[in-house]
Amino acid sequence: MQNKPSPTCPSVRILLVEDDLHLAGFVEQAITDLGHEVTHAYSVLDALGQLESGTFDLAVLDVELRDGVVFPVADRLAAANTPYLFASAVYDQLVPVRHQHVRFVAKPFHVEELQTAVREMLIAAA
Repeated sequence: MQNKPSPTCPSVRILLVEDDLHLAGFVEQAITDLGHEVTHAYSVLDALGQLESGTFDLAVLDVELRDGVVFPVADRLAAANTPYLFASAVYDQLVPVRHQHVRFVAKPFHVEELQTAVREMLIAAA
């Protein structure tokens, strides 16, 4: 049986996939303010490497990255039953059908909106 983390437990590991360094710092701070550990990936390739080398309780994914769209990462997360959400400026209608059930936080967003989404996803996964 997999040990499910509490949404407020500091041992929660979150993968952040964002290629805008300024925004990534902002998002990372918002998540660490909730008491969670963040691993940042800057590209699809970097994110896939992070998934090979570790496990995560949740992922926050930008859709369009410098080396392509993030959907291969989302596919890997879905296959591993790891919850994830999209935080992106692209229209949610551009998300493939296989990922349209996933929560979408539209950029620009308020920090509280992202934090609420993270909290709610962790509660739902617990």
